[in-house]
Amino acid sequence: LKLSEAGLDRSQVYVTNVVKCRPPDNSRPERGEWEACRKYLEREVKAIRPRFVLLMGNTALQAVARKSGITKQRGQRLTVRDPSWRGAFVMATIHPAYVLPNPGQDSVFSDDIPRFARHIRGERRAVRVKPVLVNTVAGVKQLRKILDEAKEIAYDVETQWTPWHPEWKLLVLGVTVDGTTGFVVPLNHPDSPLRRRWRDVLRYLRPALDREGVKLVAQNGKFDNLHLRYGGCAVRHSFDVMLAAHLLDENRPKNLGFLSQSVLGADQYKGMVETKPEKILKEPLHDLCRYNGYDTGYTLQIYRYLREELKQQPRLARLFMKLMMPASHVVQEVEAAGMYVNQDRLWERMGELQGMIDKEVLVLEEYNGSVDGQTRVANWNSTQQLGRWLFTGESKGGLGLSPLEVTKSGRPSTKEAVLLHYHDHPAVNSLLRYRTLQLKWMNTYLLPWSTRLDLKSRLHTFYKLFGTVTGRLSGDLQQVPRDPFIRSVIGAPAGWSFIVADFSQVELRIAAHIAQEKTMLRSFDLKQDLHLLTAARLSGLPLSEIPSEMRKKAKAVNFGFLYGMYPKKFQSYAFESYQLDVSLSEAEVARAQYFEQFPGLLKWHRRQERMVRELGYVTSPIGRVRHLPDVLSSDRGVQMEAIRQAINSPVQSMASDMMLFGMIELSKRLDPREIFMVGTLHDGIFFECKEDYVEKWAPIIKETLENLPLKRAFGCELSVPIIADVEWGQHWGEKEGGI
Repeated sequence: LKLSEAGLDRSQVYVTNVVKCRPPDNSRPERGEWEACRKYLEREVKAIRPRFVLLMGNTALQAVARKSGITKQRGQRLTVRDPSWRGAFVMATIHPAYVLPNPGQDSVFSDDIPRFARHIRGERRAVRVKPVLVNTVAGVKQLRKILDEAKEIAYDVETQWTPWHPEWKLLVLGVTVDGTTGFVVPLNHPDSPLRRRWRDVLRYLRPALDREGVKLVAQNGKFDNLHLRYGGCAVRHSFDVMLAAHLLDENRPKNLGFLSQSVLGADQYKGMVETKPEKILKEPLHDLCRYNGYDTGYTLQIYRYLREELKQQPRLARLFMKLMMPASHVVQEVEAAGMYVNQDRLWERMGELQGMIDKEVLVLEEYNGSVDGQTRVANWNSTQQLGRWLFTGESKGGLGLSPLEVTKSGRPSTKEAVLLHYHDHPAVNSLLRYRTLQLKWMNTYLLPWSTRLDLKSRLHTFYKLFGTVTGRLSGDLQQVPRDPFIRSVIGAPAGWSFIVADFSQVELRIAAHIAQEKTMLRSFDLKQDLHLLTAARLSGLPLSEIPSEMRKKAKAVNFGFLYGMYPKKFQSYAFESYQLDVSLSEAEVARAQYFEQFPGLLKWHRRQERMVRELGYVTSPIGRVRHLPDVLSSDRGVQMEAIRQAINSPVQSMASDMMLFGMIELSKRLDPREIFMVGTLHDGIFFECKEDYVEKWAPIIKETLENLPLKRAFGCELSVPIIADVEWGQHWGEKEGGI
């Protein structure tokens, strides 16, 4: 069917297998098996002499092209060194058998087959791009004239490191006005003739880029804008190809290499130069400029296709223009501002933390037996050594624990969710503590932060507006531990305060609105704590007598069953997320009581399931679409996960979009001389404010977030009050005041 849809005659296609017999238990063929069958495949190739070859799946890719990683290698022309394949066009795609249980991959498969067919027919949707080097003053002046008259300009930069890195360089600026000629200006590159005047060049070109009437197009433009800003050429793009592609289909890759192939049918070009910061200067300037020219040319061509797709979906187009593009500009400012780090605290905490780590290691060493004079564990970060230590008998230097779960390779699992079940054993408890302190607190946060600070002691983080399929903002601060030991390293410099504004129980409120659950709506109208209400229902105690541990359990119940979790899954969720031991029967009773208390939620769950089964997607209250093709999977587990996502995604995306919209609205009101945004985490926004102005701005922040103009912007009016908690202090997590 896919071949005929792509215009290929099945009778003209020869199909064969790399491995000529069924492997034991129908398992995936191993290297030895496809190597043993190679001579038979070579005979077929010599007899048929194919001009075009499509490799399906990783096994075929490995056997023919001697490469691995089908998701990375698919969709591009591959070089095959074996002389048997000489002269053939060889391309790879995922195996159709993989698509059946994972229909979400069908878009990739459905892109690759037509692309392969176009190669056979010699067709191209992509217009060839001609990079043109502009490396003289006269050339720059001529380029300025071209840009002054352009109505659409796509642009892209190539850089080394980030703007606050001591070795930062803005190497190349590329622009195109027609998508076919990519003008490339070498800037602060060692081989650039313009290197000594590169900032003057940018200042000269800026008026042509930053003017009324021109549409600036970019791919992940806030990255380019940030670098251009530090080079003295501040611009704001009006169309971001990556954000448009994400809104239209959140499941597909959004990088320019993939989009140029899937949207335009262009040849793969992304591997022609190495762009990693430590290697980019080793690339010849000519090659780097050619690469950049392709980037800008394809960006403008893709824009024209995606613009038309957005026009066909007005709600998404509105979301793109009123949320995604303004959010891109606001987040760019937040990234540039960075968060202040108290370096005295940072180094002090790192010293304390190392002492805590050393203490746990001493405890672990007491249990570290030896075999033939060699200690069982030489590296506490090695999962293989830990596995042997944990699950080997005491007579052989191990702890003698019984494995609860095994990995795909058959070894006992040592992941945290499994080890939590052994937490009563002092050595395992110490190991869990060691992992938290060393691998998370030290290696993930404090140590990297100490190497990333700029000269003003500010930590710059990058946020992705396209990083999650639900639409939630993602970034490298999104998982910072709640413990103030870590968080309070971040704060505000002397004379300023650190303000945190958080939406209160926003996911529960949005779920109540979407489900129109009457008990929840009434509770929020009465300003009641929903976690306490659930705790009272579960325990039978009055609200005034609910202990904190019971509220914690109720919180697990609310966030577990809210999204349709079943008892067995809830058991592991409650244990791993809240360290609560819940029996299966307790989970079953809690689930039944929960939906008796909030019957509207169950009706909403069933409605979402019907919707996703019928349409293959669901939408949030403001129109963000979550495509869930996996609901058609032949694997029931995959299918049920898609249904859970149909319930979860509209709520999570709405919460994140409200936070982004709040940032946009606040950016219109804040006076940067007195207060500015410095970061965001989940449903919260961080600010730095001069101490004398906190009482002025805290109420404005609260009022703005609680009264977002959702109806005016997106035609959505929430039926539940939104509450924002605003707190402040010198450091994050150390409250000195709040409203």
